[in-house]
Amino acid sequence: MDAPLYPPSAVFVQPQRLAGGLSVHTSAISELMAVPAAWAIITEAAPMIGMAVQSPQMKPMLTTLSLRSLIQFGLTNREMLAQIDAQLQALGVVS
Repeated sequence: MDAPLYPPSAVFVQPQRLAGGLSVHTSAISELMAVPAAWAIITEAAPMIGMAVQSPQMKPMLTTLSLRSLIQFGLTNREMLAQIDAQLQALGVVS
């Protein structure tokens, strides 16, 4: 069976982040890093996260992992995430 041939795209539109609230459950770490106020909240509450994301092994996963997923690595816990999430919600809608 031959693979289907698709015509090249006529126009490429670069994806953009939509304005919305940030969350430790639904926002990717790279999204949180892109908002300086949010990243300051995270690194103040959990400095180990700031160091861990600089690891070469972690960098490819920053666009797919949320802070919630870092519990399994021992970098955070539920109480700390609840505190961070409350502060992120206080930021409101960010773009």
